Amino acid sequence: MGHLNLPASKRNPQQWKLLDIISAVFFGLVLLFFLLVFTPLGDSLAASVRQALLLSTSDPSQRHRLVALLELGHHHQPIEACPADSVDHMPLPLCLIPSPLGYKIPVHWPESLHKIWHSNMPHNKIADRKGHQGWMKEEGPYFFFPGGGTMFPDGAAPYIEKLGQYIPISGGTLRTALDMGCGVASFGGSLLSEGILTLSFAPRDSHKAQIQFALERGIPAFVLMLGTRRLPFPAFAFDFIHCSQCLIPFTAYNATYFIEVDRLLRPGGYLVISGPPVQWPKQDKEWADLQAVARLLCYELIAVDGNSHLEKA
Repeated sequence: MGHLNLPASKRNPQQWKLLDIISAVFFGLVLLFFLLVFTPLGDSLAASVRQALLLSTSDPSQRHRLVALLELGHHHQPIEACPADSVDHMPLPLCLIPSPLGYKIPVHWPESLHKIWHSNMPHNKIADRKGHQGWMKEEGPYFFFPGGGTMFPDGAAPYIEKLGQYIPISGGTLRTALDMGCGVASFGGSLLSEGILTLSFAPRDSHKAQIQFALERGIPAFVLMLGTRRLPFPAFAFDFIHCSQCLIPFTAYNATYFIEVDRLLRPGGYLVISGPPVQWPKQDKEWADLQAVARLLCYELIAVDGNSHLEKA
């Protein structure tokens, strides 16, 4: 009987085995690609990886990039509350900072302009030191804000009415204002009823963060002070800039602070400085310097009413 002789394979068994492995890996990667792109598994896996990276990173810049990535995509997993030891600073892992112990839902606007929950801001120093000037006072479970300030203890309304004799507070001419050294921002809050959007700022000092009272009241405000850097606003941003007992040395350092205020005030805008050094005891030189700088910057004197100095840019 004859035998059929088949040609021997040119590949040995080891070579066939390696080719099978490569083919299997290739088809496996193709299958994984289709699963990730065309099924919900891909979205879920990507979200899990992003969250794991976010929670594990210790680099703040990397954290910010990851937060931006989350905001652009769809985050399907809930973000956990921060641990107790992280609530006093910005935690590196992404988490929700819980409300302080005893914090209540804030009083609704516009009632919040006049009162807030004491338990939401349990700091009595301003009420104790400035209560006689009408800043704020504690009554029962609330802090009440009569609307006063150091230069207007009878309330912001009569003070604004006095300023209205010289500058167009009403009528829509003034739309934006900046209140420097605002305390609890009663002046800015009162201007809202005149249709003037007022941003108020003050530094953090021995009274705790005064701005926190303003924010709790619903008044736009932030912690800030005039220093070595420009304020975070574009030029000509405000129609009206106000300082009441803000104690800013406007003419110091070659009038750097006054020049910064001038940058922010639009041409034709109004500047009001109430309190030192305007006709203030033992500050004759500072008062003279303030007037001289205003003249050099081509301001037009409107009036000097008591300790209030009103200029037009």
